[in-house]
Amino acid sequence: MIVSTYLQIMKPAKKKDKKSPGKRMSGEQRRWQIVNVAAALFAKNGFKGTTTREIAAKAHISEAVIYKHFAKKKELYKAIIDARCTDDSGQHLLINFIKDKKGRDMFRAAAYYIITANRKDSSFMRLLTFSALEKQNLSEMFIKTKGLELFQFIKERIKGLVDEGVFRPVDPAIAARAFTGMVLYYSLSQELYGYKKYFKWEADEVVDAFVDIFFNGVKNGD
Repeated sequence: MIVSTYLQIMKPAKKKDKKSPGKRMSGEQRRWQIVNVAAALFAKNGFKGTTTREIAAKAHISEAVIYKHFAKKKELYKAIIDARCTDDSGQHLLINFIKDKKGRDMFRAAAYYIITANRKDSSFMRLLTFSALEKQNLSEMFIKTKGLELFQFIKERIKGLVDEGVFRPVDPAIAARAFTGMVLYYSLSQELYGYKKYFKWEADEVVDAFVDIFFNGVKNGD
């Protein structure tokens, strides 16, 4: 589950370990199985449309096994977020990828990372959307942890560019929201709303346009 050359923003689901006939899953393997099955069903049917009975049936286990590993929904939600957004050491995947990049390169890498990842697998974005619409707290948990962590990182980078005189004096927080909002809405409209049926631009083309628009809007003209 390492960031690949395709710049995945979320980790792919762990592959089911091959077992010899009759061999039982370890506790860790079972935990990941439950996380992957639950996330897939939530993303497909929503939270209200998915029961623990269905998760258990899909995983070929009893509901009691689910509660053994996840006594509360909050624990399962956190595990889903961690499974898709952090590396094996618990670090933020996207931030780790862009943290050593500077200036325009950092913004370009972040945008490309988000767009290509959601193009390859939009299930986590769909899951977050279901959570927000159905007032489940997974989306809020994501925002308070991984979402705000990324926002703060980009805000600080913008502040640094303002301090250096590269950007004109702008509110770094608003500018960070403008940049991330532009990229995230593009992915949302393409992958969930169906705009990709009508707009089939290459990722590089979209990223270059977005970064140019952003930089031209905030660069210091003095």
